[in-house]
Amino acid sequence: MEIFNGQAVARTTKLLILDFDGTIADTIDTIVDAVNLTMDDFGYPRRSRKEVRCAVGHSSLCLMARCMPESLSSDEALVERVHETYKRFYAQTCVTCTECYDGMLESLLTLKARGYTLAVLSNKLDEFIHDMVRAVLPEGLVSMEMGKTDLPQKPDPAAPLLIASELGFLPEETAFIGDSEVDVQTGLNAGMLAVGCSWGYRSRQLLVDTGAHAVLDEPRELLKLFLKEGK
Repeated sequence: MEIFNGQAVARTTKLLILDFDGTIADTIDTIVDAVNLTMDDFGYPRRSRKEVRCAVGHSSLCLMARCMPESLSSDEALVERVHETYKRFYAQTCVTCTECYDGMLESLLTLKARGYTLAVLSNKLDEFIHDMVRAVLPEGLVSMEMGKTDLPQKPDPAAPLLIASELGFLPEETAFIGDSEVDVQTGLNAGMLAVGCSWGYRSRQLLVDTGAHAVLDEPRELLKLFLKEGK
């Protein structure tokens, strides 16, 4: 664990909003399977795990544009068609992930028991995130989960600010935790504590360069960071 802004970390945090993919659970194989079923359906080349991992982090529509042949990715109508097919396949593959990263569930249970409120925000389509949260986390652990809705997507601060407001917390009482530069930017844009997770789909250095207040190297370090606050 490395802390870059001690003053920010020292403030009282009450709400933890976590990204899902690459933060709570390693879901990349569920995405790779759906991507390649989609590529097969359209007769496009399959994508490797590494290629898909580098392409995730924004929206599934953006993911499809990045995974399609480059010569076709500017055709918005075609990308929409490919995306609709991807959603059909992902509805089948997304629930095959049933476990969190090692140490994540235990850490979240401890933080919940110590009085923290937990929420999940993902750029994944809202219709999928609820089922995926239920597949890996016990009922009642997370107070609110949200995927892609009509609100602007991460790194826009609208969604995390809405979650904080709905749950009764101020931005300065909230930490945003995720594995990508998009997550760090989201936390910063929302005026929240921005915590990067190096065990996910982006490099540690990218999280540092994006301006994370702290970067954690394994899920159990959530306890080291937040339980320092005396809870």
